[in-house]
Amino acid sequence: MINKTLIFLSLIFLFTFVGCSKTSNIEDNCTDDGCPDFNIETPIPTEDIRGEIQIEKLVVPVVQTETKDQFVYSLNECIDYLYANEIPFENRVPKELIVAQAAIETGWGKSRFANEGNNLFGIRTWNIDEPYLLPIPWTEWPGWGVKVYETRCDSVRDYLRILNEVFAFSEFRQARDSGINDGVVLADYLSQYASNQNYTELVKKVIKYNIRGEYDI
Repeated sequence: MINKTLIFLSLIFLFTFVGCSKTSNIEDNCTDDGCPDFNIETPIPTEDIRGEIQIEKLVVPVVQTETKDQFVYSLNECIDYLYANEIPFENRVPKELIVAQAAIETGWGKSRFANEGNNLFGIRTWNIDEPYLLPIPWTEWPGWGVKVYETRCDSVRDYLRILNEVFAFSEFRQARDSGINDGVVLADYLSQYASNQNYTELVKKVIKYNIRGEYDI
């Protein structure tokens, strides 16, 4: 009888110890009446954590043509934008060279092609289905026209494409890729950009006397 009583008491002690064992970090929660129920719940997100990713839309700078200073600095902003977001480092052209050519082709932003066609570099199209302008007083398609762009910064992008892809400027690319980053030196490799035989000398003079020392670009 005593043995049965001891066994019974031992079982009660065993069940009480197991049921009231300390779990996790909870201490001394068991009483003589037993242990409380501990429910482990999976947290429910209060909202969809995925949500929608808000992508900030980059604003393309507007190249202004009201004054010479506005033209140069806003064109410089356009170039900076393209270099930061679109143009690989190896395809870049010295900014002073870009500004000099745009200045020559548009008279510092004052030409009809710059203001009506957003074309800063005299770039032509041979596709009659593309938007174009004709030099005055031409009224009929002569086989080419001055290309029209949606924005002036678009014409800068196309200008960079031409220098980086067109065969006529392969020597220019070779010189640049050799490490030459001086706009005056690289201008010598742009003789095929215009029919004017003095074009490269004009570009170099604009860089030397109208850009360097006058504009921080």
